[in-house]
Amino acid sequence: MDAPYPNMQDLPDLPSESGNDQPIWQALAKKIPSVADRRVLVIHCGDGWFCRHALNGGATAVLGIDTDAVAIQDARAVASSDRLRYRIMPDKWLKLLTGPYDLIVGSFDQSPEELRAMTHVLSALLSPKGQLIAAVAPSKQPIGDDLAVDELISSQLVINRWYQVTDKRLTQTEQLYLLLSSRVSH
Repeated sequence: MDAPYPNMQDLPDLPSESGNDQPIWQALAKKIPSVADRRVLVIHCGDGWFCRHALNGGATAVLGIDTDAVAIQDARAVASSDRLRYRIMPDKWLKLLTGPYDLIVGSFDQSPEELRAMTHVLSALLSPKGQLIAAVAPSKQPIGDDLAVDELISSQLVINRWYQVTDKRLTQTEQLYLLLSSRVSH
């Protein structure tokens, strides 16, 4: 079998109008590697803009999850595809997901301890060469020189790069850090 989903049709571009209202997801979209032919998991997907963006970018399959039932209902109402799924799921149930995913992208505002535990669960869902890209809101994180970036994620991941993102649409308390991580090689 040449393609993982041989019966899938090429899709027209899915709606992406809400992207201008999504500065965090736009920042992530600018930093991610190509999503073409990759399985993508989107954590805290909100209205699904990034999910649609990934599918428009050639992702093989996208799963968007969020704890907000209304956001998931809205996302489902905007676009539908055999390659795009949404789930209403609390963070504590992430361990129920099955992988592997080539790319996991998420926006996180958990405490450092909660984020570390969550990324440990997510690291198990990554394919051997998979990547986790996290937008970490500093509202519960120390900012500046005190930020211990390597302590924010699971020891099963290594941070390849990180960026501080500034965007005039983000308030001072909504600044974020992007952590680009991959699995630790054994």
